[in-house]
Amino acid sequence: MTTVLSPRVLACVLALSACLANAAPITPRLWKATRTVPDHGTTVLYVLGASAVGLLVEFDAYYTRAVLPALRASATLAVEGVGDGEESPAAPGCDLRQLDEEGIAMLNDARQRILTLTLQADMARRDALDVKALAKMPDTNTQAQSWAHLIEMSDEFTLLQFARVQAASLATGPAGQETRGNVAEALVRARPDIAVHDIDYRTGMMRAYCASGPRRTMMLLDAVDGVPARAVSALTRDFDALLHGHAPAAGSPFARLAPLDAGLVCARNRDWTARMNAVADGRTHFYVVPVRNLFAARHDDADCGGLLADLEQAGFTVAPVK
Repeated sequence: MTTVLSPRVLACVLALSACLANAAPITPRLWKATRTVPDHGTTVLYVLGASAVGLLVEFDAYYTRAVLPALRASATLAVEGVGDGEESPAAPGCDLRQLDEEGIAMLNDARQRILTLTLQADMARRDALDVKALAKMPDTNTQAQSWAHLIEMSDEFTLLQFARVQAASLATGPAGQETRGNVAEALVRARPDIAVHDIDYRTGMMRAYCASGPRRTMMLLDAVDGVPARAVSALTRDFDALLHGHAPAAGSPFARLAPLDAGLVCARNRDWTARMNAVADGRTHFYVVPVRNLFAARHDDADCGGLLADLEQAGFTVAPVK
């Protein structure tokens, strides 16, 4: 028996086929790592590669279709900066004596740029306040002196965190406009009932930063470069390249931090793998990690496998979530 399609139906079928053929493939950024341990059942770890910026592409259809359901199925959420992790096995220790003249010059430059960034953010906050609230604030000269003193007295790592907060406040758009922030922040808001923990040891991020040696000041400058205007299109291309395991474009923020990979990628991945390997409770857990940490870092400054490969070596079965 032969079925004859009407011209209208045939046209619809051909149009649908063309759409499917031309549709851009979704690049997975969420992985599911599973492992069964006798007497403990099967433990599932979802690992999401993310950027610190909160790119528009990170909130696409894949976010709704794959990321949010995985979050809803999870008992805990691990992100950066919560500060409730276990004590680090080694003291962080940012030794300024490691810095050469160029590093000291970069640190001094960063202090000035962070002060400028902070004053810009402070003025933006003032502009958003009503007259009554503004009257309670210190005058701009007093506030500027206070910021300058605080920045001068802060250590490198505190400066880094401070700069990121100020940069984020300038990158949020017009006053009063609701913003999503980065993916980790959005996921915390999406599941207000979930237990949120730090992905690092209590001082893990600081230890990795300090272990980056004389060139760690690069990250300070990176935190204030391009703010508030962000090269979103370039960052999106680099984000996609990293998800495919490719190198980012030369000179981009992702590539500029490559000299710090030994500490910020390799050292942190070792810490994370050790902590994830200890999870065998038969439940599901969700981790948000920087996209750079997913795949291998092999160049003049670092030589290590990525977090996904490390989890496989630890006995997990790792597969992308389509």
